[in-house]
Amino acid sequence: MKKLLTLFSFFSIGLFAQTTHLNTYQQKTLKTERFARPVNTGVNHTLLILGSAWEVSPELGDEIAVYDSEKNMVASVAWRYEQEGHTGLAIWGDDETTSAKEGMTNGETFSIVLFDKSEDKMTSLKINRWERGDDNFTKDGVSVVGSISTTAVISQDLELFQNVPNPVLDNTSISFYLPKDGKIKLTVSNTLGQEVLALSNQEYIKGMHTISMDASNLSTGVYFYKLVANNTSITKQLTLVK
Repeated sequence: MKKLLTLFSFFSIGLFAQTTHLNTYQQKTLKTERFARPVNTGVNHTLLILGSAWEVSPELGDEIAVYDSEKNMVASVAWRYEQEGHTGLAIWGDDETTSAKEGMTNGETFSIVLFDKSEDKMTSLKINRWERGDDNFTKDGVSVVGSISTTAVISQDLELFQNVPNPVLDNTSISFYLPKDGKIKLTVSNTLGQEVLALSNQEYIKGMHTISMDASNLSTGVYFYKLVANNTSITKQLTLVK
């Protein structure tokens, strides 16, 4: 128990502290290529996966992400060998000051996935034993995984991530994952369905991409950004404040 408390202290105070002074280890774990950076809502649940929990440990370059019950990504981290192989993630909760759902609500169940970079595949992870807590989100909660294994391979479909930051002051970033090369169209509309911004309409290669949005000329309010690619469309909501 003392060791678990020490590990929890490292990740909760170091990795997830609200500060811009990140050490080299922390900076590397945040540099994910498959998953976008989640929205920091100021409310989180700490998830710690012990290095001894893995049947087969991830490799350098692999990534771990957490999804809510609606398949929205709410945590991500790049695998590193440091810190005895232990992995810490901040699972972000919903910002109740906005109408959009940026994170998880109390009692909501989360799931964990692993992206294998060398094989370009994503698998769901099964928790065989919890050392502490469980897979239900709670504000300031802590869950520690004692045993974990990979299960089924997950199809990597078109994925649109929540914009960061949200709410938006003047600028924000919108990321998406494209499962195959193709043309994408990314637009922003107001609550009346009127298009107010055309952010992109061009060809992209397979992979994760990020587009910057300048909202300085828009009025305060709720907007919707829509991604269309390969005959599929996804829409998410953002809030602009001034």
